[in-house]
Amino acid sequence: MIIVITGPTGVGKTALSLEIAKQYDVEIISGDSMQIYKGMDIGTAKISKQEQAHVPHHMIDIIIPEESFSVADYQRTVRAHIKAIQKRGRIPLIVGGTGFYIKSALHDYRFEGKASSDAFVEAHKDQTPMALYNELKSLDSDAAKKIHPHNRKRVLRALEKAKSGTPISGENKGESPLYDYLLITLTMDREALYERINARVDAMVEEGLLKEARDLYFRDIAKTAKGAIGYKELFEYFDGLITLEEAVSRIKQNTRRFAKRQITYFKHQFNPYWFDVGNHDFDDVTKQVLTLIQHHKS
Repeated sequence: MIIVITGPTGVGKTALSLEIAKQYDVEIISGDSMQIYKGMDIGTAKISKQEQAHVPHHMIDIIIPEESFSVADYQRTVRAHIKAIQKRGRIPLIVGGTGFYIKSALHDYRFEGKASSDAFVEAHKDQTPMALYNELKSLDSDAAKKIHPHNRKRVLRALEKAKSGTPISGENKGESPLYDYLLITLTMDREALYERINARVDAMVEEGLLKEARDLYFRDIAKTAKGAIGYKELFEYFDGLITLEEAVSRIKQNTRRFAKRQITYFKHQFNPYWFDVGNHDFDDVTKQVLTLIQHHKS
């Protein structure tokens, strides 16, 4: 069995995971796409080293921000951790809010893979984007519908796959789970959540987010890391494009929007057990979750 705790940012996932770890022999796997980066601690609300010391944690601080790490990399690495944890006789506990990353690891997602071969690119170098796209439509119309005609790289990749007899449209896209997992999603009233997010951002600034972001600003960090909420807004401030007040306001706004998208994703992509942590005492919610886990195990 695998236990998964999801929910929007700021809802209390970390606190619940540590309570579960007191009752069950678990190892925690981060389900956050940004906590993999070293030095991005405050802005990603990373669990502290002291809290990590109580239970083994994985997928935290595994690469430097200059390195790229795709969802396919995440999928491969997390599956390896799941296998190793279960081999040790423990329960994998995935905790985080990056829904697509979590689903890619637990379901039968297959990604397009590497770029087109050099030989294939060379053989089609003289064809116009529309000519390539029209050829793709004739061979794999379903794939063509999901690719912009002028995205030459993706069109070429899909065309090569279609010509090889393994069209992208025929690949699995995550509908079937690969594991027996229990999905717990925390939620709360939208306005209360937004107030919590705003207060959390203010606390991050007080804890030193500005310095953390400035240290990253002078480094050649990867595109993914550079686009993280809490950092990209401050980078605009460092560029002189907005004021610090505007940057903090944008962090709050973007975080609230992200939380809304998270809730939507969990609602439509999973079938979780929902727990409202806003209208109920946290200890009561914890007891309900522990009871659910025990029932699922038996």
